Amino acid sequence: MLRFIFRAFILSLVFYGCNPKNPQPGENDFIADPDHPSTLVEKSEVIYSLNIPTDIVSFFEETGTGFDPGVPCPLERVPMYDNPEHIAILLGILGVDLSYCTLFERVVESAEYYNHIDLLADKLDLPEAILNNSPIHNQSNLEDADSLRTLIDNIYTEMDAHFKKSGQSSLASLSLLGGWVETMYIGVAIYKNKHILEMGDRILQQKYSLNSLSGLLAIEQESLMIRRYMHSVEKLKDIYNDVDIRYEIEGFEMSSTEQAFHGRIAEINSAPETLEKICRMIVQLREDIFPLVNR
Repeated sequence: MLRFIFRAFILSLVFYGCNPKNPQPGENDFIADPDHPSTLVEKSEVIYSLNIPTDIVSFFEETGTGFDPGVPCPLERVPMYDNPEHIAILLGILGVDLSYCTLFERVVESAEYYNHIDLLADKLDLPEAILNNSPIHNQSNLEDADSLRTLIDNIYTEMDAHFKKSGQSSLASLSLLGGWVETMYIGVAIYKNKHILEMGDRILQQKYSLNSLSGLLAIEQESLMIRRYMHSVEKLKDIYNDVDIRYEIEGFEMSSTEQAFHGRIAEINSAPETLEKICRMIVQLREDIFPLVNR
């Protein structure tokens, strides 16, 4: 029922929200000019309802930026975590980082992130079959990026199902939180370090997936850790409320199976400082959630 509510809410935003944007050249800044809206020709995919942490890793695909080894979370302190809720968040982070590594066919890094996922899964007493039966367990299979994306999704789908079946749905939501924040953190790094203005648009579009994440967290507030971070999530949502996006009706498609919609952006309207606020808030949220794994 909750997903149907999200879907109806998002459709109303898509068809009735309207504001223009026009990014101007600049080293770091995304500048919106409401008098000159820009139209993006390419049809984009926007995930509006999250199921597993890797749902939105396509967010940082096809940017032409290459692999940045300084972006994924450092692994040296990951084994220090023992709290199940911390571990659930880290599983979400590492799933996204593994996807990032495999996107650029970084076999050595992929193996390292997979091994740490295996380590954390063992700490949570997840069924051994979830990882051991995956072809990724044979590290010789780490070179096919396309196949690996599907295999990683399968692993996290099984993890999610286990959490929910065993009455640990809060861990599933925390894993989603970790995956969403890490994905956004990578996007912010690409936008800031590589000056890819298109990534600014992608960051703004994630108001929809954030709405989904916020709703899932809101029903799991018996978890002290979820309550701890809900304030930051809600504050970020408030910033995103200043972003209005309109999609062209022609060619707009919604896929309930993929929990995504496909369409061409007609206009994005946000104040020049809004994207910068979002980027700062995402970096701060990552630092607040993962103080031990930041450099």
